[in-house]
Amino acid sequence: MNYTFTQREKMATYVLMGIGLVAIIAAFVTDSHRAWANLLIDNYFFMAIALFSMVFMSMQYLSQAGYGVLVKRITEAFSQYVFVGGPIMLVIVGLSGHNVYHWMDHELFDPASAHFDEIIAGKAVYLNKPFFMIRSVVYVGVWSWCVYLMRKYSLQQDLNGGEIFHKKSITVSVGFIIFFAVTVCTSSWDWLMSIDAHWYSTIYGWYILVGEGVLCMAAIILLVLYLKGKGMMENINENHIGDLAKWMFAMSLVWSYLWLSQFLLIWYANIPEEVAYYQYRIENYKYIFFGMLAFNFIAPFFLLASRAQKRNSKYALLVAVLVIIGHYMDLFQLVMPGTNMDRGHVGLIEVGTWLGFLGLFLFVTKRSLAKASLQVESHPYLEESVHLHH
Repeated sequence: MNYTFTQREKMATYVLMGIGLVAIIAAFVTDSHRAWANLLIDNYFFMAIALFSMVFMSMQYLSQAGYGVLVKRITEAFSQYVFVGGPIMLVIVGLSGHNVYHWMDHELFDPASAHFDEIIAGKAVYLNKPFFMIRSVVYVGVWSWCVYLMRKYSLQQDLNGGEIFHKKSITVSVGFIIFFAVTVCTSSWDWLMSIDAHWYSTIYGWYILVGEGVLCMAAIILLVLYLKGKGMMENINENHIGDLAKWMFAMSLVWSYLWLSQFLLIWYANIPEEVAYYQYRIENYKYIFFGMLAFNFIAPFFLLASRAQKRNSKYALLVAVLVIIGHYMDLFQLVMPGTNMDRGHVGLIEVGTWLGFLGLFLFVTKRSLAKASLQVESHPYLEESVHLHH
């Protein structure tokens, strides 16, 4: 069955993008720090879904799994946002300057300046704008190339059949997984952790990776249930929903474990330059800081604990919505304290900007869905996925 991106749906995405544009203009008029921070948070939020969609597809190929074949068109559609979000990210990191990245102020590196910062100056080999931009371009370029190849081979397999394009997709998956395993860490160091350039965590990259995974699984579940509710994807059953919910549940627990490990080790050691990172957030962003734990850990743990709950679409839908809210809160508290100090808060500008990026993401996703059959054809494990039963 094919998906039709109706004129009404297009208009809805245009309206959302219009709201976002108004919100961003208002933000720049009132506070450029707030504007750039919101652009970074929201674009990274949807880039996370797109990138982990590629991770999910790659793992399916490398593990020769069949259960995820029926949702492959959805993950492919999500991944297409890289072509839009990637360039936006380059604009953000290239033009935001010290509105977001305090270390980009050249006076911090000048020993003769009154603003000289010995700690940041000591990181000049890595934290300098030319190298920073080169890394960013490499990230976006290689990710985009892998997304392009994966989509290309998938469509060619539909048209021509056989296993040649399946094997080519496996090759792309190997390269992407290896490259992404490194760059998900370095990109998160660059784009997020360097906002607080005095502070660092050795598990930050893995924390971000798992957060991307939970967010992506929640988005997949929402779109699957939306399409199924419209009478499409009739082969999706409670077994598929259960497997996706297992992913969301398991990765929520891993995210919680990594968060707690990072928090407790830093808090227990009580080293001033490390504990200040959390102390500032607890004092100035306590509702968001502790609220995200309720959304990202407590809700999934209690609402998806049993097998029956995971296979129940209503439970999966509820938890997916809560997880999306929770991981927005997580990104918010990672970015805002370092860019807006104690002035950061969720207001109309934040909501409007997020809605704008949501509209853009939905436009890219739905346009991609409309270009090919919702169910892949000629995939070696298609029948296994159609007849999935636990």
